[in-house]
Amino acid sequence: MTTPAQGNVIPPGALYACDNGKFGKGWPGEQAWFAWLKATVDRYGRELCLWAAAPDVPLDAAATLAESLPWLERIRSLGIPVAFAAQDNSEHGLIPWDLIDVLSLAGSTQWNTSPAAHHLALEARERDLAVHMGRVNSRRRLRIAQAFGCTSCDGTYLAFGPDTNSPASWPG
Repeated sequence: MTTPAQGNVIPPGALYACDNGKFGKGWPGEQAWFAWLKATVDRYGRELCLWAAAPDVPLDAAATLAESLPWLERIRSLGIPVAFAAQDNSEHGLIPWDLIDVLSLAGSTQWNTSPAAHHLALEARERDLAVHMGRVNSRRRLRIAQAFGCTSCDGTYLAFGPDTNSPASWPG
């Protein structure tokens, strides 16, 4: 997973996904973000890109739908799958199912592990879409993502405590 502010170098041949940096402090603005996305895809290869997340408005489903819609085809024009960041209350008809390839369970921590998010994940899988869960920062959350049928997840759990938080240190 990479975002505009990270400056990550993707290892040669590695699969990667592009988040937009809206949740943290990494959002550079629309035009700079799209230039970064295009440069990232050109540098590391569209065939290795799992998806790119359309711009969203964290914790606001209606605003996310409005923010994302203009970008879905622009992302797809780069030859990569499009992810939509579902937010709290997205379950109320606020997912553009026919325009996306990946459903990303974003929103609040409480919402993205809720029955509503689980239902959306199941619907996405029924539609043959990939499902991603963000902020998976514990073994418990990893198990929830697995139970929801997520095909990918991310979090900083290992980055900030690799010796303590690595799978090898988890109790059976």
